Amino acid sequence: MTSNPVALMLADLGVTKSHSRPHVSNDNPFSESQFKTMKLRPDFPERFGAVEDGRAHCADFFGWYNTEHSHGGLGLVTPHDVHHGLAAARLHEETKSCTR
Repeated sequence: MTSNPVALMLADLGVTKSHSRPHVSNDNPFSESQFKTMKLRPDFPERFGAVEDGRAHCADFFGWYNTEHSHGGLGLVTPHDVHHGLAAARLHEETKSCTR
């Protein structure tokens, strides 16, 4: 018995291997932007003591990034607001407070 590497097995099954999101050609700049935001945060350590430290840091970071950080590409609302359909209300709220 012999074994095919995963890439050959996927090809035999007609599966196209991809590291990108389907039908999206520009996901790499988004990943790079997120990574830059993470590395430029003041609490980003020079080194992590162990993999668990990195995981804990990322858990905190992604919570902040998704629920508190206003994204320029999203009209200065959070991904949480966009995902849950709150963006229009948040933008309307901001517009009202700016005109007062």
